Amino acid sequence: MDPDADDLVESAASGGSGAMQPSALVGALTARRARAGPPAAILAIRLDRFASAGETIGAGRSARLRGIVQARIACLLPPGAFMHWIATADLVVITALPAGVPDPGQVANRVADDLSRPFALDGFELHLSCSIGVANDHADIPAERSLQQAFDAMLRVNRQGGAGLARADKPLSPPVAPLLAALPDALQRGELSLQLQPRADLAGATVSGYTVRLRWQHPVLGRVAPQDFLPGVEALGLVGRIGSWLLESVLPLVRAAETIAPLQFTLLASSAQLHRPQMVEALAQALDAGGITPEHLCIELPASTVPTDVELIDRFAALRRRGLQLALGDFDDSPACREALAALHPDAVTLDARGLGHAREGRCRADNLREACRAARRAGASVCAKGIETRQQLEAVRAWGCHSVQGYLLAQPFPAVWLMQTHAAIQQRARALLAPPA
Repeated sequence: MDPDADDLVESAASGGSGAMQPSALVGALTARRARAGPPAAILAIRLDRFASAGETIGAGRSARLRGIVQARIACLLPPGAFMHWIATADLVVITALPAGVPDPGQVANRVADDLSRPFALDGFELHLSCSIGVANDHADIPAERSLQQAFDAMLRVNRQGGAGLARADKPLSPPVAPLLAALPDALQRGELSLQLQPRADLAGATVSGYTVRLRWQHPVLGRVAPQDFLPGVEALGLVGRIGSWLLESVLPLVRAAETIAPLQFTLLASSAQLHRPQMVEALAQALDAGGITPEHLCIELPASTVPTDVELIDRFAALRRRGLQLALGDFDDSPACREALAALHPDAVTLDARGLGHAREGRCRADNLREACRAARRAGASVCAKGIETRQQLEAVRAWGCHSVQGYLLAQPFPAVWLMQTHAAIQQRARALLAPPA
């Protein structure tokens, strides 16, 4: 189960998971970054009732209505704003902020107010509302990621009824009571799914494994972030049931992957799972029943919540003697992580490099991670740097001596059922990205 929140991606154009944005948008945002001036604001706008209006007025008037919508928005923006329709009712805007307006939320509110006024077209009076996602572009993250943040924010509004706006930098957690009420039946209703995020070894430029991430898509609450629903899983006593389902779902993936490459699948264990000996026993039983080579599975424990119960540690030790791998997640140079490294002698550690090189991250953070990498290597552990989003970050962790990388620069998480069709494309990306210069 996944305590990490960074990983869901959805396309506003299709409503599906893991799709990238149109190249025109990426190109426009990249060009905007190349010009002098403050960072751009990104608005992802969905016209909530456009589809039903189109059924009434027909295709020709619908096209004209889109032009009117675009003209209204243009009047509120500085010259040079880029606007692009990515679907019949979905418009993306990349713009500088008007003079004297420091907050993109103010622009989004103006757009929403203006689009709420009636539209008159050939005798029809049309009333539309809109769902708007707002993101501030940052030059130190990939353009695709900035666009995705705006899309994700818009989808949060749209799936809760529309007619509102959401900020990518100020995500709102869903109401606790409806979430807890819906969670017990989420598995039975087929709302839980698995996504895979690839990991690539720097030596050889090969995809060596995938981290398994749990996702929840509710028909009303929309996509619920792991950090919002995992505490509910623990509070409601669902850890065992969902953990067993996760294992049952992963084992067929492991068997299928044996036909394409020697891949390792990493399962993220929550703090509640660590203190449930029956979960460790369930893992052992699953290995036996599934006929899985243990080296193909890895359990990643948060380095800050390493179990101290002697009996539980002994159970993990027994699994490791059979070949199951153990990793420490979010490893750094803190005393607690060093103690965990000495106590458990993990096969691998992961460093969270998402903020590496960002202006808002202090130099001491990079120094901390570099020392953590050195300590793990001295202890004989493999080091994976996760959250790699820029080539500068990639080169930094390569220089430290990290063995592998994971993050948006390599690939986004994708639905686990796509593994057999997607692996070859990600392997090709790994070769292009990680191959040493000629």
